Amino acid sequence: MTSSKVRRLFICNLICFFVAPTAYAESAGNVTQARIIAESANGENWFLNGGNFRGEHFSPLTQIDTENVGGLELEWSLDLPAPNGIAATPIVVDGTIYLSAPGSIVFAIDAATGEMDWNFDPELYKQFAESPYLSWGARLNRGVAVWDGKVYVNVSDCRLIALDAGTGRELWSRVTCDTSNGYSTRDAPRVGGGKVFIGNGGSESEEKNRGFVSAYDADDGKLLWRFFTVPSDNPAENVSAAMKMAAATWSGDAWQEFGGGGSAWNEMTYDPDSDLLFFGTAGALPYVHKERSPAGGDNLFLSSVLAINASSGEYVWHYQTVPHDSWDYNVNMNIVLADLPINGKIRNVALIAPKNGFFYVLDRLSGELISAEKFAKVNWATHINMETGRPELDPAANFWELAEGEVGTVWPNMWGAHSWHAMAYHPGHKLVYIPVIDIPSIVTGLADGESLDTLELIDTVEGSAHHPGRLIAWDPVKQTERWSVNHNLAVSGGVLATAGNLVFQGNGMGEFVAFNAQTGKTIWSVSTGTAISAAPVSYQSGNNQHVLIAAGLGGVMQFLYPKIHTTDDVRGPTRLFSFSLAGEAKMPNVSVADRNVGDLPQINADSESVAAGRSIYQDDCL
Repeated sequence: MTSSKVRRLFICNLICFFVAPTAYAESAGNVTQARIIAESANGENWFLNGGNFRGEHFSPLTQIDTENVGGLELEWSLDLPAPNGIAATPIVVDGTIYLSAPGSIVFAIDAATGEMDWNFDPELYKQFAESPYLSWGARLNRGVAVWDGKVYVNVSDCRLIALDAGTGRELWSRVTCDTSNGYSTRDAPRVGGGKVFIGNGGSESEEKNRGFVSAYDADDGKLLWRFFTVPSDNPAENVSAAMKMAAATWSGDAWQEFGGGGSAWNEMTYDPDSDLLFFGTAGALPYVHKERSPAGGDNLFLSSVLAINASSGEYVWHYQTVPHDSWDYNVNMNIVLADLPINGKIRNVALIAPKNGFFYVLDRLSGELISAEKFAKVNWATHINMETGRPELDPAANFWELAEGEVGTVWPNMWGAHSWHAMAYHPGHKLVYIPVIDIPSIVTGLADGESLDTLELIDTVEGSAHHPGRLIAWDPVKQTERWSVNHNLAVSGGVLATAGNLVFQGNGMGEFVAFNAQTGKTIWSVSTGTAISAAPVSYQSGNNQHVLIAAGLGGVMQFLYPKIHTTDDVRGPTRLFSFSLAGEAKMPNVSVADRNVGDLPQINADSESVAAGRSIYQDDCL
């Protein structure tokens, strides 16, 4: 071989050595709008948090079905360094799983083997000493988004970070809100149309917090538009028609003190056909309407479903579920887009089961209310008036009228009949599967019109057996329950429906269960040893369909009300499990952590330091 040939071969090998990893990294996270539209129907990947642009949490894969699901076995498992559990729905793209954990830590995992490819830590904990309240929000992160080679994660300190999907390297970071006003960002970013959409939380922060949704350029992170969910207390800032309309519905000075709230803190659904972005909003402080808006008014756009133009951020329509909301019945639950036969005509609809216990069917292009019926026990309203679209309020749940020492019961509880745990929709059966929390708030009247509420597990109602948690199949056309599965605990995980006529859900007892999607019959289950909050997903690896679930109790409510979420003997490690019909792995052993506090060291501090510590703990931790 001549020296020139050797030199050329050396240079070629050198180029291949340096270029090949870069080319691989560039091909990772290959998610585009065209690809989602073209390939979602084959189910090989799980491109978006809801699986597809309709937010169905539905897999079209059929290899695993009611006939063979009994043969489902563990393919692999992976222990995750996430002691506060997992609330996130995984994203799966071309053999890589992207998943977030509390602290906004991001993992990239090989979908075939369960081996960790990379991880990213934004080191949020370094801020806890100066900003201890951030530790509360850091206990939860509901997922990531993937688009055009990038992975996006919200950090609870208001950072939106874009990572290289192949390496986990940080590409850019944007500050999206101000933590000094009580804002935080813990939900998964949403993607569509070349944009990243994010909301924020903080309606209950007691700071001047005014909710908004922002759109950022998915490539460089440039802010494209911002839509405020409630008007400003400064009239000069309410220049749009939507904000002028909303401002006329507020009164009093609480608006000026607390900012109006109305956070959009959970799932959004982007529709590429209409270029609309759908999301729900939260309530505001004070909770009681007459204190918040003493001269009346509906307080738009609190507790509402909103549709805005995804390209411009302009208001299109809204539907307010609770105009005079005093129960914090926010509407931040996932929204499913469907096409349903209603009164002999196919209607393009948006489906939502918010906290207030009513299931709503809305025209997704106009916001028209098509129907609304109770899916849980409700005593704050008798029904929804179909002529006005407004609820007919029932004074049975007016807790603010309780005399001192008097006890009242509010159904559903003021944390909601359905929370952030995703419901699923089966487009073949035209059924919605809802994880229902069917417990009340027990409210005791205090002096000066104040009250104290707590959640209670109720097993008997009016002499009949009652279950605090359920998985229900709901017919959105007939607005009736098709079937129901009872749970002994109030809170269970999100839901996955599949074309194999199956519904998968994890629960607070650590069981991962498959149900017949048409009958609700349990046909397979496995004990993970750890309570489950997250929603499952399904993907294809090689020739095999996999069902993936993160086990590990997620969400901040577990710290407030642990007994409605799980039991002390189902607190094993946080793990990611992948099941298939070809699986041959054994379920790993479960060791439950000892939660007893050991002997504490002697405190050598003066009384002022102890008092300061007590104050910090009560304000930021308790």
